[in-house]
Amino acid sequence: MIRYLLLTVLALPFAAQAQEAMPLAELMSGTHIHGIVAGLNGLDSATLATHHGVFMVDLAEQTAVPVGSSRDDFMGFSPVPGQIGHAFASGHPETGGNLGVIRTKDGGKTWAHVSDGIGGPVDFHNMEVSRADAAVLYGISHDGTVQRSGDAGASWAFTGTAPDKLIDIATSATTPDQIYAATENGLFESRDAGASWQSILATKAPVSTIDMGADGRLRAVQLGQGLIDVDVASGNATIVAPEVPGGYLLYLSVTHADPLRLMALSPEGALLLSDDGGITWRAVLG
Repeated sequence: MIRYLLLTVLALPFAAQAQEAMPLAELMSGTHIHGIVAGLNGLDSATLATHHGVFMVDLAEQTAVPVGSSRDDFMGFSPVPGQIGHAFASGHPETGGNLGVIRTKDGGKTWAHVSDGIGGPVDFHNMEVSRADAAVLYGISHDGTVQRSGDAGASWAFTGTAPDKLIDIATSATTPDQIYAATENGLFESRDAGASWQSILATKAPVSTIDMGADGRLRAVQLGQGLIDVDVASGNATIVAPEVPGGYLLYLSVTHADPLRLMALSPEGALLLSDDGGITWRAVLG
């Protein structure tokens, strides 16, 4: 799938570099990026979930610093809307196996195990905290089944099956049971927590990434269409930028405190930043 056309993993000694800053280029060329969170630790912060732990990016200096001591493989990295430093994740321990569902309240410095999920410990590559209710989480299992939690990850229930060829998910800013799926066959919406899905874009080309802003507007990147702004209330879609760097983007993240500030990963592995809602982009790593 598109989101995995990323970077070759090199055997860099991340664990040996302690908390020292490294050039961002070194990090980006030596690991897989599994997620970007814009604004997790404040408006100007960029946090990367990687195959070798969580890293904080200094956008001005173009450096990255390991956050905390964990060098686990972080997947399904999802911030808690409106709560600085709070996020959930899943993935794999450095020693192997699955992490289940874990949570941080200090920007990734420390993590606590929340639950194993159903049939776990799970490894949710796609997990999202509801923008409408921070106690509601969605996780997608490897077999495509949708798991939902209504108590901040403590317990889970099966609610449906995700659309085929899933790439990314997002949640509604107003309705906890409303979720979205970016797939190789277009953009889909569920209004019943994943029990049923409907296509919501006229064009069925692959959608490589999506994210919901606090303004209630869904941003999507679709091949051949560029960056699209979807008004989910009316169903109207507007092309914000017909072309994006590299033709498509990965891991789009809308800053909660400023919906015009976006971050994403280019197909070539560059960290991209936009301050005008995605009309223009600049590379933090060129």
